[in-house]
Amino acid sequence: MKISGTIFIFLMGALMAAAAEVDELISDLVDGGKVARREAARSLALIGPEAKAAVPALARALDDDEVQVFFWSATALANLGPAAHEATPELIKRLSRGGRRYRDQVRLRVVTALTRIGPAAVPQLIDALGDDSPSIRSGAAKVLGNMGPAAHEAVPRLFALLADEENHIGETAGAALGKIGPAAHPQVLEALGSEEENIRAAAAVAIGWMNQPGEPSGRLAKLLVAEQSPGVIANGLEALNRVGLSGDQMLPLLLPALEHDDEPVRHEAMNGLLSLRPDSRAAVPHLLKWLGGADPAKRSQAVDLLGRIGPAAAAAVPKLIAHLGQAAGEERASYCRALVEIGREAVPGLLASVEAQPLAKLGDDTWQARCLSDIGLQAVPALATALKVEQASGPAYLALLGLKNIGAKSATARQAILPFLEHEQAAFRGMALAALVASTAKPANLMPRLQSAMNDDNSIVRQSAMDALASLGPSARGATSALVERLGDKDGAIQLSAVRAIGKLGSADAALAGRLVGMLDGAGTDLRLAVVESLGGFSKLPNSAVTSLVGVLNVKHAATQAAAFAALAKLGPVAKPALPALNRALDHDNAAVRASALDALARVDPDDDKLLAALKSALDDSSAKVRHTAIRELGELGSDARPAGPELFARLDVSEDREVTMDALRRVRVRDVDLYISVLDNDEPLVRLFACQVLRRVGKGARKAEPELRKRLRDDYDYVRREARRALDSFK
Repeated sequence: MKISGTIFIFLMGALMAAAAEVDELISDLVDGGKVARREAARSLALIGPEAKAAVPALARALDDDEVQVFFWSATALANLGPAAHEATPELIKRLSRGGRRYRDQVRLRVVTALTRIGPAAVPQLIDALGDDSPSIRSGAAKVLGNMGPAAHEAVPRLFALLADEENHIGETAGAALGKIGPAAHPQVLEALGSEEENIRAAAAVAIGWMNQPGEPSGRLAKLLVAEQSPGVIANGLEALNRVGLSGDQMLPLLLPALEHDDEPVRHEAMNGLLSLRPDSRAAVPHLLKWLGGADPAKRSQAVDLLGRIGPAAAAAVPKLIAHLGQAAGEERASYCRALVEIGREAVPGLLASVEAQPLAKLGDDTWQARCLSDIGLQAVPALATALKVEQASGPAYLALLGLKNIGAKSATARQAILPFLEHEQAAFRGMALAALVASTAKPANLMPRLQSAMNDDNSIVRQSAMDALASLGPSARGATSALVERLGDKDGAIQLSAVRAIGKLGSADAALAGRLVGMLDGAGTDLRLAVVESLGGFSKLPNSAVTSLVGVLNVKHAATQAAAFAALAKLGPVAKPALPALNRALDHDNAAVRASALDALARVDPDDDKLLAALKSALDDSSAKVRHTAIRELGELGSDARPAGPELFARLDVSEDREVTMDALRRVRVRDVDLYISVLDNDEPLVRLFACQVLRRVGKGARKAEPELRKRLRDDYDYVRREARRALDSFK
C-alpha cells in the first residue's frame, strides 16, 4: 500500500507539473511577444495530448500575424486529434484561401488538423459543404474524403456537391465519395447516368479513388465507349487506369483515345497504355501503322510510345530501323531514343542493320554505335553472343565496337573477344584489342599483349595498341621503350599515336622530353600539336624546353598555342622568357588560348602585382572559360587576392559565375563587411546563405549588417532565414 501511495503521489505531482507548464505556455501564446508566441505554440505541438487545455488559445492563435505561430498552432491542434474538436469551427474558417503567405501550406496544415480530429468534426464539415466560399466547400470535401468510410454520413451532401458550379469542387467531392467507399456506390452509379457532363466527370474521379475493379468501374468502361465529353473521357481513362482493369478491357478504350482531338484525353491514353506493361505490347501493331503514315505528328507519337513501352515493343525494332534510315535531324534522333529505350531487345536488330556496311564506315560516330553505347551494360550479353556467331562481318565488328565503348568488366565479354585478337583481318584485331582493354578489370595485366601488338605487321593494329596504352595512363609506363621505338615509325599516323601515348604516361624523363622537343623542328601542324600536347602531359620538363615552346607560340594555330601554354605552366618561373608571349595572348581572339595563357601566367609570373592586375582584368572577359580561370587563380592566391574583392563580388551578379566565385571567396577570405552586405539581397539564395555564413563567423565586427540581416529573417528560403538568425545571434 505504501508503494502504491508513493506512485500515486508521484504521478499526481508529474501531472500537476505538466499542467503548470501548459498554463505557462498558454499565457505566452496569448500575451507573449512574437518569439515567445512562436516558441509556446511549438512547445504545445510537441507536448501532444496533454496540451488539451490549450485548445481555445490555439484556435485563437490561428489568426496570429506571425506565420510560424499559425503553423505551430495548427500542428498542435493536429497532434491533439479528437481532443481538439472544439477548434473545428475556427479551423473550417481557415479553409478559405486568405491573404496569408504560403497559402498552400496554410491550407495543408488546416486540412491535416481537421482530418486528425476525425468523426467528431463530420457534422460541421457537412454544414461547410454548403458554405458560400468555394475554398471552404472544396476544403471540407477534401477533409471528409481523407476520413474515408468514417465520413459516410456526408455521402448525400457530397453527391449534391458534384453539380457545384466550380468544376474542381465537383471533382474534389467525387474523390471524397470514392475514398468513402461502398457506402457511396449507389450515388456514384447515379451520377454516371447524369445528363450533366461535369457530374459524369466527377463520378469518374470517384471511381478512380475506389482503387479496385467492381460494378462502378465496369459501368464507367461501358459509358466511355460512346462518351462524347473530353473531360469525362480524360477523367474516366485516368480512373480506370488507377483501378487496374486488364489490358483486354483497357486497350479498346485507349487506342481510339490516342487519336482524340483533345490533348488531355491523348495524354491519359498514353499514360494508360504505358501502365499496362507487358500488356501494352498489344498496341504495337496499331502504333506501327502510324509509323508508316503520312502524318508527322502521329509518327512522332508512335515513336515516343514505342520507346516508352520498352522491351515489350521488340517487334517494332525492324520497322524503327527501316524508317530511321529515311529520317533526318530531330526525327532521326527520336528513332534512336526509342531503340535505346527498347534496350537489349533492340541489339540484334542494330547489329543486323550493318550486315552490308563496309567496316571502314563503322566507327564511333555511326548511329548504331551511339545506340549501343546508350543502351549500355544491358547490351553486353547480346553483343557477346553475336561474337560467337559472327566471325567476319559488319555485325561482329559493331559488336566489338560496342563492347569497347560500353567498357563492361565482364568475363563473358572477354572470352568472346579473345578469338578476334588472332583474326586474319587487321581491322578486327585492332578493334578486339581496344575492346579487350575496355573489358578488363586490370588492363595493366594486358601489357605483354599490347607490347606484342605494337609489332604487328599492320599499322591499324599498332595504332590500336598505342591508343590502348594511352588509355592506361601512368600504369603503362612499362611500355615507354616500345613507344619510343615507334617515334621513328614510317607511318605518320603511328608516329602521331606514339607521341600522344607518351604524353599520357605522366613521365618525368627529361631525355625523352628532349627527344620530343627535337621533333618540333620542321614538324607539320598535326605532329607539332601532338608533341606540344604530349609535353604538357609530362610531370616535369627540362629547362631546355622553354626556348622551343616559346618558339612554337609564333605559330598561328590556336590549339597549338593553348597546348604550349599548358606545357609552359609545368615549368613555373623557369619559363620567364615566355612572359611577353603569355601577356600578348591575354588579348587573343580565341577564348581557349586566353584561358590557357592566363593559367600559365599564374604559375610563371613572379610579380604578384602584375599577376593580380591581369587576373582582375580577365574577370570581365566575355568568355566564361576565361573568367572562371581567373576566378580560380585568384582563389589559389588566397589572402593575397583580397585587393580583388570588389571585382570578385561583382561576379556574384552573373549566374554562371556564382558557384566558382563563392569557392574562390572562401579561400581569399575578403574582410570587407560592406561587400557581404551588398549581396544579402542577391537573387540566388545560395549567395545570400554564403553572405550570412561569413557575417556569422565575423561576429560582433559585422554589426553594421544587422538591418539587412533582419530583412533576411523574412527570406523565402528557410535555410537562409536560419543562417541570418545565427548571424544576428553572433552579434550578442
